[in-house]
Amino acid sequence: MSDMRLERLKAIIEAYGAHATHWPEAEREAALTCLEAHPEAQAWLAEARALDDMLDAVKAVDQTRAEEGQPVFEVAVERFAADFAPARNVVTFLARPRPAPVSRSILWGAGIAAAACLAGAVFGVNLSLMSLSDMRVTTVLEQVAMIDEGN
Repeated sequence: MSDMRLERLKAIIEAYGAHATHWPEAEREAALTCLEAHPEAQAWLAEARALDDMLDAVKAVDQTRAEEGQPVFEVAVERFAADFAPARNVVTFLARPRPAPVSRSILWGAGIAAAACLAGAVFGVNLSLMSLSDMRVTTVLEQVAMIDEGN
């Protein structure tokens, strides 16, 4: 397989990264040949190499420094800041404690209460409209009765 299309090479680089040792062995030689022949493929490789380097840096985080419950990402950011940011350029802020999370049962109860209030309002409006309609019918019937008595 000495003939490889650029689309396939791009797919290999995106799937397996910049290290040729990670590429499928059956396609590795053709991919390297195609890579040498096309400058745009070399740009794809450079992008993949940058991404691989970033992922390797995150993997290299010493997870023993992580406190229980602290995400590994936060430890990586702290390590990056400690390694690359001079101490005089760092501004520290006091962290406020996070509020206690609201339990789902309270949210469900509030939702049900709101739905009940809305249903009551709609039902009450309907009842008041029906009573208003009944009052109008009664008034009309009384007026008809008065007219009939007068004739």
